[in-house]
Amino acid sequence: MSSPTGGELTIYLYLFSIIAVFPFLTSASSSLKFDLFGNMYRVHVINGFSSNDLPFLLHCWSSNDDLGHHSLYIGGDFNFHFGLRIIPPSTRFWCDMNRGPKYIPQVSVFEEDEVLHLCSHTQQCYWRGQDNGLYFCNDNSSYFK
Repeated sequence: MSSPTGGELTIYLYLFSIIAVFPFLTSASSSLKFDLFGNMYRVHVINGFSSNDLPFLLHCWSSNDDLGHHSLYIGGDFNFHFGLRIIPPSTRFWCDMNRGPKYIPQVSVFEEDEVLHLCSHTQQCYWRGQDNGLYFCNDNSSYFK
């Protein structure tokens, strides 16, 4: 058996590079999830309103994924998980939130450069819509406005 030629080594190196980087390029909607370095995060958007007369309507997305439209009733929790990108641009997710006449467009529910430090301890970000506003926490108990 002969040794690989320079061209074959280049091809092997190229294939290895693709395989090594692929786990970090997966998106939130991908069925392939990797957590090689503990960089998986979960974002929750919860209906904390006092009545079910109107659903809490959401539309969430990133630059790579449309996570769809969702209707939440009291206690409903729409959540998704993803790995941080190691190749720019940084990981960002937004949600339009709507309940009756109250509409909040493009809430930055996860922006690596801004929200990451708030969620890094638990790797969880919780957003809860309530009658008097939108609240955030990282433990599903200590919410702040």
